[in-house]
Amino acid sequence: MRFSTFLCSLLAGAFLFAAPAVAAYPTKDVRLVCWSAAGSSLDVMARTLAVEMEKSLKKPVVVENRVGGSGAVAMAYAMAQPADGHVLLTTTSSLSFTVAKGNVPFKVEDFVMLRAVEGEPSSVAVLKDSPIKTLDDFVEVMRKDSSKMRVGGYASAGFHQFVYYKLQQLGKFTGPWVPFDGGNQAVAALLGGHLDAAVITPSSASAQIESGEIRLLGISTDTRSDYFPNVPTMKEQGYDIVEYLWRGIMVKKGTPADVIDTINAAIDTAVQSESWKNTAKARRQESLSYSTEELSAKAASEVQERKTFLQSIGLLKK
Repeated sequence: MRFSTFLCSLLAGAFLFAAPAVAAYPTKDVRLVCWSAAGSSLDVMARTLAVEMEKSLKKPVVVENRVGGSGAVAMAYAMAQPADGHVLLTTTSSLSFTVAKGNVPFKVEDFVMLRAVEGEPSSVAVLKDSPIKTLDDFVEVMRKDSSKMRVGGYASAGFHQFVYYKLQQLGKFTGPWVPFDGGNQAVAALLGGHLDAAVITPSSASAQIESGEIRLLGISTDTRSDYFPNVPTMKEQGYDIVEYLWRGIMVKKGTPADVIDTINAAIDTAVQSESWKNTAKARRQESLSYSTEELSAKAASEVQERKTFLQSIGLLKK
C-alpha cells in the first residue's frame, strides 16, 4: 500500500472514531403549538395528547397557544422554526378553509400532515315538535319555499355551512344561512325559536338531544355514530355527505423521516391509552385514524372543494 493511501485511510478512520454520535430525537422539550384558545376542543385534544406523548418521548411536551388569523399566527411561527420535530402544530379541517381563502402564504404541502386523531361530524337539527321528521322532509320543505325557513349554524363560510352547501347541491335547493359566533349560540337560537333548523356538531347539544328536546335529522358520519346510534346518517338517507371536523398534528416539511416515525409512534401509543379514550368519549369525539398519506391527500382535496364552495357563495373569485 502506498504511504499516501495508508495515511488517508488512517486519517479517515480517526475522523470517524472521533465524530460525536448524533443524539436521538427528541433532544429537548417538544412544543405542541395550538392555534386556538385554551379550553377549546382543539386545545383539549392537544393537552390530552401531550400528557400521553411525554411517556413515549421521555421529554416534556409543552402546549403553547398561539391564536390568530384562523391558524395563520401559529403556522407562521412553526414555519420559522427548524424542521427537526421539536415544534409540532395542531391542525384541523379548518386548515382547508384558511388555505382556500388565501388567508395564509402557506400551502398544505408546506407541512407534513402526521395524523388525524379525532373528529366531529355535522348534523341537521330541529326541535322535537317540528313537523319536519326526516332529512327528506327538510329537503322537500326547502325546495318548496326556502324563504320561510331560518337555517343557521356556527360561522360564515365554515365547516357547517359547507355541509349545508353539499346538502343543497344533492337536494337541489337553495336556502338562507344565519351565521353565529359559536355552535352553542346556534343551539340557543334553535331552542329559542329563532331558527327553524340548525346545522351543528351533535356534541354542542348532546344534553338536549338525549332528553329529546332536539331531534337530529341526519349526521355526516360514514356509519352510525356510537354516541347517537338512533340518528340515521345522511349517506344512508340518500345524501352522500361524509364530513368530519377532524383534528390532528402536523410538522414543518423537511422534518427527517426517522423523527416523523418517532412522533407517529408516540401518537399511536397516546391514542390507545385509557386517558385518551375516556376524554374522547366524554367529549363525544369520533375516533379517526387517517395516516400521513391519507391525511395529506384529504387536506389537499378539501382545499379544492372549499374553493368551489367559497366561489359559490361569492367569497372567492372564480
